[in-house]
Amino acid sequence: MMNPKTQTIVATTIIALTSSIGITLIPTKPDASTAVLITLAVFVIVWNGTRALIKRKNPELDWLTSKARHEILFAIILASLLLLGAMIMTVAKQLELLDGDVIKRIVGINTGLMLIVLGNYMPKKNQATTGECGCPSKSSSSSIQRFLGWTFVLGGLLYTLAWITLDLDQAGIAIMFSFPAAIAIIFALRFAYLRFAPTKNLPSQSA
Repeated sequence: MMNPKTQTIVATTIIALTSSIGITLIPTKPDASTAVLITLAVFVIVWNGTRALIKRKNPELDWLTSKARHEILFAIILASLLLLGAMIMTVAKQLELLDGDVIKRIVGINTGLMLIVLGNYMPKKNQATTGECGCPSKSSSSSIQRFLGWTFVLGGLLYTLAWITLDLDQAGIAIMFSFPAAIAIIFALRFAYLRFAPTKNLPSQSA
């Protein structure tokens, strides 16, 4: 997990780089570039606006090391990377460095990898939440986050494999079933575990 300073540098660098490419593409892709620049502006507003709101409600909060800041910046980094990838693919297409079908595949694979990273991050959000004994607390919210995390990881993996192995027409249809298939796999594995896992014989308690 990145420390606050590194996370700020990464987020700022990606936003600046994506903005630069978006500005460069304005003459040839005005609509797409404008949409990207507006989206990045919204990211910056959310970043700083959330800080102002939280600091107003809780002046004693250390924003630099707060969980809210980390989660907001993490989401901004992921979303900005998707935009950056799209901008790079647009430049590659204009320069005729890559075929249009190859670009579609790369964008699809990039999206799937982002889903995998996001799913791997979700269960870790509650790792810092501990009970009074110092052990991790098992709340319903953490169970939901674990389920969502596995769903995003498996869904992203299936999404990525579809773009790597299938024809573009088939991949476009297959990705519609990536998340339903991931949920089905999770439930099947859970059922198999409950059905076939060996039961533990608990020692009887003496009166």
